[in-house]
Amino acid sequence: MNQIHALLGPDQNVKVSRASSRQRADLSREKIVEAALALIDAKGLAALNMRSLGLAVEASTMSVYRHFRNKAELLDAVVDQVVESFSPPVTPGRWPEKARAMCLAVRAGMLAHPELADFIGREFRRSAVSLRVNTAIIARLREGGVPPRLLPDTYWALSSYTTGYSLLEAQTLRHRRPAAGQRPAVDRVRKLAALLEVAEGISAEESADAAVVLARPLDEHQFMFGLDCIIAGLEARFAVLTEDQRLA
Repeated sequence: MNQIHALLGPDQNVKVSRASSRQRADLSREKIVEAALALIDAKGLAALNMRSLGLAVEASTMSVYRHFRNKAELLDAVVDQVVESFSPPVTPGRWPEKARAMCLAVRAGMLAHPELADFIGREFRRSAVSLRVNTAIIARLREGGVPPRLLPDTYWALSSYTTGYSLLEAQTLRHRRPAAGQRPAVDRVRKLAALLEVAEGISAEESADAAVVLARPLDEHQFMFGLDCIIAGLEARFAVLTEDQRLA
C-alpha cells in the first residue's frame, strides 16, 4: 500500500484515502450478512469465505473481518437472520390455526435456504435471536389456548416434527440435480422396486408396498397431513383434561 501511495500524487492519495473511508462507512454487519446469505443460496455453503464475501460487497477481506472475527461468527449471524423470519405475529384465533401458520413459516424459511437447514433442524440454537423467536412461538400457543400443563409437550411435538420434516425436504432439494426436477411418480416407484428386489429378507408383497410408500415425495401436502394428525392428537389429549388439570 505504501508503494502504491508513493506512485500517486498528493491529490490522488487523498482521493484513495477518502474512497477507502467511504467504503468502510458504507459497509455494515447487515449488508455483509445479506451478501453472505445470497452467496450461500446461489453457490452453496462451501463457497462462503471472507475473500469471496469481500468481493461480493466490493470491500477488502480485512473490512469484513472488522465486523466478524471469523467465518463461524458470520455464519451464526446468517442463520440468525433466517431464524428471525420465523417470528410469529400476534394474530387472533385458537392455537391450531396459530400452530399451522407458525409451522408453515418455519418450513418455508428452511426450504428457502436449504444449505442452512442443518444449522436450524439439527440442534436447539441458544442465540438471543433464536431464544426470542422460540419464546414468541410459545407465547402464541399459550394465548391460543394450549393448557399450561401440556405447553412443553405441544411445543416440542410441533417443533421437532416441523424442523425434522423440513430438514429432510431441504436435504432432498440440495441433492437433487437442478435440471432434473421431480421424477414422475411411476419412475420413483419403479426405481425403488428395483432396489428392494435385490435386498435380502423382503418378500414380494412387502416390496410392492414399500416401493409405493417410500416413493411418496416430501412436499407440503404430506407435511400438512402429518401436522394435522399431530394437532388432532393434541386436541384429543386436551379434551380429557379436567378444568383443574388445564389450569395447572
